[in-house]
Amino acid sequence: MLEEDSEEIRSFHACGRRDCTRVFRDSAGYLDFAEGAFDDSRSSVQRCPCCGSVLYLAEVDHSRKIETWECPQADCVYSEDHESPSGR
Repeated sequence: MLEEDSEEIRSFHACGRRDCTRVFRDSAGYLDFAEGAFDDSRSSVQRCPCCGSVLYLAEVDHSRKIETWECPQADCVYSEDHESPSGR
């Protein structure tokens, strides 16, 4: 959890690797968090075509080099597969 300038507290999901700065914010997608601030210079966001929510990377099939992106909304079951950047 991180308290921002506003009174609202926002949360984000961080990578489990110690030196990784990548985070996922429900409102902004993937970006970096370093030295106590968000850096969106390498941001990546994909939106659900059904409800407009930000998709998250749910699974990576390393053998097939396929990423599965899913909508976080409980009432939306949208997901899509993409070729992983490592497979290109």
